[in-house]
Formats: sequence, C-alpha cells, structure tokens
Amino acid sequence: MLKRTSGFFGIFLIFLGIMMMIPTAVALMYGEYTCVRAFLYGIFTAIIPGILILIIRNRNAISEERLKLRYSYFVVSMAWLTASAISAIPFYVQGAIPNYVNAFFEMCSGFSTTGSTIIQNVEVIPKSLLFWRAQTQWLGGMGIIVFVMAFLPSFGINAQNIASAETPGPISTKLTARFTDTAKRLYLLYIFFTVLLTVLLMFGHLNLFDAITHSFTTMATGGFGNYGNSIAHFNSYYVYWVLTIFMLIAGTNFNLFFMIKPQGLINTIKDDEFSFYIKWVGVATALITMGLMVKGGYHSFWKALTDSAFQVSTIISTTGFATADFDLWPAFCKIIIIFLMFTGACSSSTAGGIKIVRVLTVFRMIKRDVKSRIHGKIFNDVRLNGHKLEAKDLQLMLTFTCFFIVMVFGVAAIISIDGFDPMTNFTASLTCMSNVGPGLAGVGPVRNFYNYSDFSTLVLSLTMIAGRLELYTFMILFSRHFWNPDMA
Repeated sequence: MLKRTSGFFGIFLIFLGIMMMIPTAVALMYGEYTCVRAFLYGIFTAIIPGILILIIRNRNAISEERLKLRYSYFVVSMAWLTASAISAIPFYVQGAIPNYVNAFFEMCSGFSTTGSTIIQNVEVIPKSLLFWRAQTQWLGGMGIIVFVMAFLPSFGINAQNIASAETPGPISTKLTARFTDTAKRLYLLYIFFTVLLTVLLMFGHLNLFDAITHSFTTMATGGFGNYGNSIAHFNSYYVYWVLTIFMLIAGTNFNLFFMIKPQGLINTIKDDEFSFYIKWVGVATALITMGLMVKGGYHSFWKALTDSAFQVSTIISTTGFATADFDLWPAFCKIIIIFLMFTGACSSSTAGGIKIVRVLTVFRMIKRDVKSRIHGKIFNDVRLNGHKLEAKDLQLMLTFTCFFIVMVFGVAAIISIDGFDPMTNFTASLTCMSNVGPGLAGVGPVRNFYNYSDFSTLVLSLTMIAGRLELYTFMILFSRHFWNPDMA
C-alpha cells in the first residue's frame, strides 16, 4: 500500500510546503521574524521528506492502473492528518500555542473547516499565523487533494477515486469527462467568489487583511475569525448581510452554478435539494425571529431578523461565525440551532453535517412509509429531481444518517470523562462532527475548547477530520478487513 501511494505523498508534502511559503511572506511583510523561523521549520518538515520520497520511489509502482478505492481511503485520511500535523508546527514553535496537541486540534479544525478553537485570546496571535489559520480553511473547503489533482496525472495517478473519497456528499458529480477538469472548474468558481467577497467586504470598511482572511473562512464555511467576538467586532449590518448571502452561496451545491446555462435559471433553482435548503433556511429564520421577539428580549424586528438570518446561515452552512451569543437565546431557538447543526447544507458544497439531500431523502422515505400504512399497500418510489432512487442508494443514505447520529453520541460519551455537563459534551461532539465550530454551554459562541484534556482534544481533532471526510473514508481505516493483505 505504501509503495502504491508514496508518489502521491511526495507531491502532497511538497505542495503543503509551498503553501506555507505564503504566510511566511506575510510574516516578512509585517516584520514577524519569529514567525518566519517557525514557518521555515514547517516548510522544511514538509518539503525535504517530499523530495526524498519522490527520489527513492519506484515510478512504475502505480502507473499501470487506477489507484484502487481502498488505497484512496488511506491516501485521503493520511493526507489530511499529515497536513494538520505539519501545519501545527509554526504555532507550536512560535509559542502562540505552546501545547502541540492543542496546535494539532487548531489545524484539524482549520483543514476540516470546523472553526472550533482552543485559542483564548485570538487578537494577540501574530497576523501571519492568523493568515495561515484562515488559509488552511480555504484549502480544506473544496478539498486539499482536489486542489492538487491537476498535478497528479503527470505522475501516473488517476485521481478520480482519491477525489471521490474526499468530496463531501453522497454523490460526486463530474461536470466534464475528466475529473481533473471538473476540479479546475470548481476551484475557478471558488476563487471567483472568494475574490468577489473580498472586494465587497472592503466596501464595508474592512482592511485588506481582514477582508481576505474572512473571505477565506466564509467561502470555506470555516468560521475562523481575527477577533474574540467574531463578526460582531465589525458592528455593521452591511457586513452581516453580505456574509449571510455568501455563507448561503458556500452552502449551495457548487455544481448547480455550472448547470444554470444548459438548464436555465428556473430549472436549476428547482433542484430538489436546493429548493429544500432555501425553504428550510427561510422557515428557521422566521421561527427564530419570532422566538427572539417574543421570548428573547429583542425590541427591534430588524435586529432580530438580522441576527436570526445570520445565525441560521452560519450554522446550516457550518461556518460558525457569530453576531450574537445564541447560547443565551430561548430554548426554542436553541433547539432549531441544534437541528441545523445536524442537517448542514447541500452536498458538493464546502459545508459539513449530514447534508440536506440525505435529510430530504429520509423525510421522503418517512412520507412513503406513512402513505403505505394509510392505504394498506406498498409504495416503493422515492424520487429526487424526478428520478427514482434505487433501494441501494436509499439504504446508503439512511445508513450514513444513522451512523452519523450514533457517532455524535459515541464521541460525546468518550469526552464526558472530563466531567463537563451533557449539553457541553453533546454539542462539542456534534459541532466537531458537523464541522460547525461553536456549540452550546461550555463550548458556546463566546467560549472555546481550551478546557478539554489532551485526550479529549485529540479525540475531537480526529472527529473533525472524520466528519469532514464523511466518516467512512476515515473510519474504514479502523477496520481489520481494510488491513487484511488478502483483500489488497
């Protein structure tokens, strides 16, 4: 297995080292010379092994066949863990995060676009480290491996299985005949929205640094911010609404943007998943707005609507920004927030969670079964965009949904050894599994994960990676059948 995947890891490590040169340049620009030294440690840790791997590898080891899916699971999981481990080095060496386990947690949170943090006072962190923190989320948003796919064919690697193991959602769509071309088109769209958002935020009086870093973390639905009170720091309704819109865009299936031209705008927005996504956002926003006006102590409808729309968008897209401490909201509003944490946004977006398409499918399965009981006969059809879903697809979606819920409670039980209250542990597990960021109670939007033990911090770190890779890609590595050489 190592022989078959060594070429990819060499390329990947060199790519990671090159990416770390960008915040190194930021450190030089701001005169943060201790950070330059720290980044050099990370760069050399990535690039030197990468070069050595490429020198000693057998170039013909995997060039004769497509990389098998079982190897793809290994490649993707190890790549994400390796990226997080090496990217933590600058934080640890510079001293911004003196505990390496905490630094690893921060980078797992970055690449998985979770946004959970152990940093207690983010405003004292050097700008170059803040930039790298945001950049890791931007790279992880569309997938680190998808980003380097364009380089893989020249090394004899067919990347479709690798990308399929990393792509979020039950369906991995190819827009073109070649998967690498699909990746390029998606990333060009991703870059376009990032640049557009940066410009719009600068119109809202954000400086260039804040505009770029918040664009990175918005389009990636990551949620890392540069200030202790998150987006509330800017105190601007313009900024709130611009980010609300772009968080919803980031939570949309990116493939739909390419379908507008051949299908037309009307047919595209009628997509079942997108239609349910927008309706659910609207209903949740309306319900929370009413809850804030009636029980939440809000006297301004505009403020209640703005805070509600922003928090619904940031939670369903699993971004994790905050304009208000929703942990202080009425219980009715917090229940909706928890449900949004579970659902997440659309498949093939940068969002986490179960995904709207699975939730919609489960609802339709329930509707079918209720209809069967009422009429006394069996109805088999469950359709999505007019197409009948096969029994195998329904089973996979339902199994994943159940597995996701079981894992949330399982992780919550494990980290409960630290003695925190059930709501803290449950939402800590849920927010890490769904890649949301903040939870409730002890891990609410104005708190963080600093107080968890090293053991629980490590468990939550792995939970974030598992959630980002949609559980199976990561969890399959713990199966003895995966490591059985007779099944290679």
